[in-house]
This record gives sequence, C-alpha cells and structure tokens, in this order.
Amino acid sequence: MNVLAIETTTDICSVALVTDGCWFEDTRSAPRLHNRHVLAMIDNILEAAEITRGKIEVIAFGAGPGSFTGVRIAAAVAQGVALAVGARALAVPSSTVAAECVRRSSGRRGEITVARACRPGLHHVSRFTLGQDHVDCLEFDRVAVVDTSSTEVVDAARLSPNARVVGQLALDGIDAAVAPALALPYYVEGDSPWREAEGA
Repeated sequence: MNVLAIETTTDICSVALVTDGCWFEDTRSAPRLHNRHVLAMIDNILEAAEITRGKIEVIAFGAGPGSFTGVRIAAAVAQGVALAVGARALAVPSSTVAAECVRRSSGRRGEITVARACRPGLHHVSRFTLGQDHVDCLEFDRVAVVDTSSTEVVDAARLSPNARVVGQLALDGIDAAVAPALALPYYVEGDSPWREAEGA
C-alpha cells in the first residue's frame, strides 16, 4: 500500500511516504511557513520514491487538536490531493501521535496524560495507556486546567511529531480511511475563544 502522511500541527513541517514497505521522509522546522513548503516536500518524496501522485492510495494527516492554522493546512492539503488523485483520506488525532512519540522515545509504559496548551491557563487534555507496541486512548481530548509539572503529564509542546509516526498509525487503522470530504480535523468541545457580545 502507498500511504502519504502529512504533519503540520506544530512548528515542524513533515511529509512521509511508505511504498512497498520502504519509508521516505522529509521533516524540517518551518514555523508559520508550512504552506510554503508542504506541496514541494510532497513532490520531492514522490520523486525520491519514483512513484506518481496517482499511485497514492491513502493520505493521512495529523488532524489536531493543535495549531489552528497548521491543522487546517494539513487537512486541506490531504483532502485536496486525495480528491485530485482518487485516494482515500485518514484523520489521525494529534494526541495519539503525541502519545506514540512518547512510547517510542522513552521506556515509559502505563497510563499518561497528554496536555497541549490551547489558551491561557487551559490545555487540551487526553489520556492514554502506553503498551509495548501500541497506545490505547482512554479519554479523548477535552479542555481543562492541568498541572504540567506533574510527572504523569506529558507536555505535547516538548515533543516533535513527524509524518512517519502519523503514517505508521494510519497503517494500523487503515480501514478507517474515508472519502476526502469526510476526513475532518478534530475539534474539542468548548475550545473557542469567541464569546457572545454583551447585550446581543
């Protein structure tokens, strides 16, 4: 299976492709410049892998919660390219990507809380169990106050997610891939800075 993965939910801009079991990846730091790089990065790894866009079967993307603009860039690019080439799309929760990054980069196992700052004093908070070869989501993201100094809490801002992790998680859940229009970013209930004006 040919799976393209995109991760732009942080300052990292990352694209990865798996084809015939071989991985190709381009990851770089590009704060607020993802839109300038991501399409060229896709072309570069397709050229390196010597396959055309038309051979992509699934496009996975880090679907948030995360950077407001970054999440939407990943979703728009994934949907647009998938629609153009007739591929399916797959939204991969960014909290799951973060938990998988922790599992791979440390010896931690058991329950953890992943926290990602969203507004002053508030975080997106989710809970996972880290197993030997997988992660299980116990509680999906919600907006809450959390003590990021706790040893149980992992601050997602300290992690560097990449598209290869997104792609590998996508392979594990490939049956969930859908038509491009149905692959949407993840929104967290209550996470909106807008308030109705007084007297409205």
